[in-house]
This record gives sequence, structure tokens and C-alpha cells, in this order.
Amino acid sequence: MYRPCLSRTFRPITTTSTTFISRRLFSQQANGAFHRYRPTNTGRRLKIASFTAATATVAAATGMLLYPVQAEATQPPPSSIYHSSSTSSTLQDLMNEDNRTALSARTTEELLVGLFVYKLCTLPWLVDIAPHVIQLAETMHLEGVVYKFVKSTFFRQFCGGETAEECVARMDRLAQSGIQCILDLSIEADLHLEQADVPDLYDELAQPLGKWWRQEQSADVVLAMTEQCVRTAARGGGGGDNHAFAAVKVTAFAPPELLLRLNQVITQLEQIFQAHQVDGYVGTAALHDVVSQVLPPAQSEQQNQQRHALIQYMHHQQPQIDAITFAQVFNLQGPSRDVWWASSQDNDERSSSLSHDELEAYDRMVNRLDQVCSLAHRHRVGIMVDAEQSYFQEIIDHVAMNLQIKYNRRDEQDHPPTVYNTYQMYTKASQAKLERDVELARRENFAFAAKLVRGAYMVSERKRAMQLGYPSPIHDTLEDTHASFNGGVRFLLGRLHDHQETTGQALSATTAPVVFMVASHNRDSIVHTVEEMERQGVQARSGVVHFGQLFGMQDQISYSLGKNGYSIYKYLPYGMIDEVIPYLLRRAQENQAVMGSVNKERLLMWTEVKDRIKDRWMPATSPSPAVITANVPLPSNATAVDEVETPIQTTAA
Repeated sequence: MYRPCLSRTFRPITTTSTTFISRRLFSQQANGAFHRYRPTNTGRRLKIASFTAATATVAAATGMLLYPVQAEATQPPPSSIYHSSSTSSTLQDLMNEDNRTALSARTTEELLVGLFVYKLCTLPWLVDIAPHVIQLAETMHLEGVVYKFVKSTFFRQFCGGETAEECVARMDRLAQSGIQCILDLSIEADLHLEQADVPDLYDELAQPLGKWWRQEQSADVVLAMTEQCVRTAARGGGGGDNHAFAAVKVTAFAPPELLLRLNQVITQLEQIFQAHQVDGYVGTAALHDVVSQVLPPAQSEQQNQQRHALIQYMHHQQPQIDAITFAQVFNLQGPSRDVWWASSQDNDERSSSLSHDELEAYDRMVNRLDQVCSLAHRHRVGIMVDAEQSYFQEIIDHVAMNLQIKYNRRDEQDHPPTVYNTYQMYTKASQAKLERDVELARRENFAFAAKLVRGAYMVSERKRAMQLGYPSPIHDTLEDTHASFNGGVRFLLGRLHDHQETTGQALSATTAPVVFMVASHNRDSIVHTVEEMERQGVQARSGVVHFGQLFGMQDQISYSLGKNGYSIYKYLPYGMIDEVIPYLLRRAQENQAVMGSVNKERLLMWTEVKDRIKDRWMPATSPSPAVITANVPLPSNATAVDEVETPIQTTAA
């Protein structure tokens, strides 16, 4: 038997582990910090002389408030009372950068941790050296100390827990504010398998799984963990059309080398189409080129005759075909798959065609993903297929669209779409790809479900393009990326508007031809989407447009949308601390890159903390008797003592 090698688990710090003596010591530290650094009070703003003093103050305040903080956060009303507000009130909340709706649902301890984490993100040198520090600590077997620090800070700010079960409490709290979750098993494609298990694995499984037996076993582990993720997500569903989601990375379900080979094949097909197309159509010459340049050699004369017979049949039925039909003809899961792709040849890295073993490994990957989607479909949980690097993305899209064809059928009128594909709108081809896949959904009668993102691999994609000498797939300017993202939103909303106008029926996730998520931290894009929904007549509660942000980031936007009845989701990653480290490093880098919004959020958090400290330790003084007596008539025989006591008694009554 095999099992993943799990890292040591560290217990989170809780209020029960802090004694009364500890709180007294923290109080002494707080007094010392304030006296030592002599903060000056200018107006109502507290200024602290140095970062060291600020850190000491945060630590001290955490200790003073640790005991009562768990019940201190303002409890949000149950999500059932949230209703769709007017667009104007929603926009007012979104554009109000001083809005503290999100902070009222967080404890003071959580706010202080967030302040500390965001402060660390503002130190470029620390973010840059963090990967090297972690690597050095692991080399010196000191990772326990580093992991404990990371878990109590960055992990707590940006992750839901180490297991799916640990995320349930977070999910329940978010649901109280009208926010649903996308559970994300944050794990690398190559799980660590204990060396002691290798001989047994090899003897029993190496032969049927071929040269990638180790990665295939890792993929089976990921399958089991993802199924648990889906079951946990089902417990956090909000009911109705706003069901919960689970995120899936295709690269975790198959060997990366296999995906690279498959991606090359799909790319070759597209290149042949582009080389032959005239006004978007190709003839039989393109099909013959695919047979000679991309497909594996025919196993027999019978297979060769079948290929030519199919080409002749298509020529008579439809002499010219477009890109969608062309791709469906050679679909790796299509009805003619055995005619085109069946092969008996062995693995040959020099060959551009797929071998028999590679095709079988592809089938195993599809079977794993199908098991996940089938389980999710039964539990009404959505599957978010994440986007990845461009050298994997074509095969990821290929698999995702085949899963949509199966699980997003529009003839299931009582079931929302199950599978969502991700579109990285910072790529130059994204708009054309979006339009192509919407048309495919129309032809195949399935609901097109998508998540629109800007993209996460800009630096690496440009670097790879430069090294290999091909044009960068990324938009040249940030403005072009913004235009592409907003253009994609307008296109999909336009399709929803047209459907509503044509059918005369109200939109819902179970009947609409398009359902999509706007996954962005960009305030302007969120505002643009809300405004465009109003113009196109798409209701917030229809369940056809969702919004998404990462847990621990842009809470102001998330809580404002939830408050006003919009469908809002938080990406909630979880996993063992050593597996989540790469994710946390990316979050630190992202916060460093968008310091404008982070600095504003820090300021709001600090203001909230100061107000809570002031309310707890500096209660408001009683109103002046002169003010109280101003509007209270006194008896004519009242004495000077009566003038003080009588109004106070009247006020108390």
C-alpha cells in the first residue's frame, strides 16, 4: 500500500491556551511600548515612530484583547435576510473606499493578524528572500519553526485549514454574510510517496501504468482527496442556484509530461487549420494533412480505409468546415476516436503522434476527472477547472469542454451547470476562444459555464516566449488586458440579454445558455460588471453571474456584493502547510504588486482596531448636566442639587 507523506501538523493558537498571567504580561508590554516610543496624538490619529514599535503594539494589543475577541466581532445577520438592492446602492457601497462592512464580521485577533501579514507584504526584500529562507530552513531541518510562523500568519490569513473538514467553520461564517466558497485543494501534481512503499508499488502497478507509474499513483491520491473536497463543499452550499464549488487542477490528475505531449498534438491540429483556412473554413486537404502529419500510423489497411472513407463522406456532406467542426472531428473523445487515434506503436519521444500507452494514460486521466464531476453533479457542486500555463492550456480546454458536453446538458432543466472552464483574458487569443466555445455550446446544446480571470503567469509566459523565439501570447499592455477582460464580460452578458429577449423568460442558472463568474480583485471591473448587468437586464439573484475573490483579499468588495444580494464566492484553499507554501508566496507577491488597494485596506483595519480598543478601554463619558437640562423643565422650587440630580434621573428613566 502507498500513502502520501504528510508533514507535521501544528495546533493553531487559541484563546484557551492563553492564561490570565499571559494577558497581564501582554498588558505590561503594551504600556511599555506606548511609554517607550511616546506616540503622539495629532487630532484623532495615532502615530507610532517605527515599525518595531508598531509590531510591539500589535502584539500587545493582541494579548490584551485575546480573551474576549472570539465573541467581539459584530455578528452579521443570517444570509437569508440579504436581498437584491438597487444598482445605485450597490455601486455606492462598492465605490466607498471607507466602507468597513467586511471588518465588522472579523474578530480583533483576525484583524491584527491581517495587519501584520499585510505589513510584511509591503517589504519587497522580505517577499523576495522568503523562498530562499524556506529552502534553507528545510535544508537545515528547521522547517518546523518556519512552518509554525507561516501557519499562524500567512496561512491563517489566506487559507481555510489543512483539511477540508477544517474549512467548514470558515464556510459557515462566510455564509452568514451571503458569501459562498470555492474549496481549493492546494496541492502539487507530484505528491510525496514514502520510499518504503516504492517496491510494492512497482511490482504491482508499474506494468499496467507504464513509465509514469509514480505520477499515476499520485494522481489516484489526488482523486481521493478531491472527492472528499467535493463532499465537504456540498455541506457548505447555499441552496438554490448559488451552490458551492470545488476547484480542480488538471495537472494534478495526470503526468505533466503526458499533458505536454497532448498539448502539442492539439496545437498541431490548430496550426494545420490556420495554415489551410480561407475565411475561417478548410477543405479536405487539411484533413489529409492531419492524417499524414499528426495522427499515428494506421494499424491496419482496414483502419486506413476507414480514415479515407470518413474524409470522403465529410467532403460530400460539408465540403468546407469551420474551426469548431474541425476540432470535433479529431476530438480525442469523439465518436470516431478509434479510427483517427488508435495506435499500436510504442512510446517514441521523436514522434509527434500519440502512442498507444499515451492514449491509455489520457483515458485514465479523463476517467479520474469524470469520477470527480459525476460526484459533484450528484451533490449539485460546481467544478472550477483552473487555468494553468500555456503549454498545458490547450489540452486542459479540450478536456474541460468535453466534460461540459456531458455534465452541463441543457435538457436537465432542474440542474445548474456542473463544469466551469477558466479563461485567462490577458492572452491575445482569449476573446476568440471565448466566442468559439460559446458557439460550440449552442451547437451541442449544453450550458456554457466559465470563469473569467486576467491571468497569473504573465512573467513566466513572456520569459518562455522570449527564450523559445515565438510571439508572446500575453497582451502587450495592461490597458489591453483590462479591455479584453471587460470585453469578455460584455460579450457574455450580451448573450444572456439576447436569450432573455428571445424567449421572454426570466434568467436562471438551470435554464440560461451562459453562466459565468467574474473572478477579479479589480474594483473597476466589478463596478463595470454591475453596471452592465443593469443595462442588460440581468438580475443579481438570477444565479447566472457570480463574482469571485481569493480568501483574505479584497474583502471590502466581497462583503459589499454579498450584502446587496449578488452571488459572491471566496476561493478557500487548504492543504498541508508544506504543500500550500507556493500558493502563499504567490499571494504575498500579488499583494506587493497591488499595494494601493492593500494600503487602503490596512488603514481601514487599523482604524477598526483603534475604534474597538477605544470602545473597550475608554468608555464614553456621561453627557454634561448642562446639556441634559437644556430641554428638561425644572420645578420652580428646585435647588442647585436638584438641577444636577433631577435631569439624570429623568434621562435614566
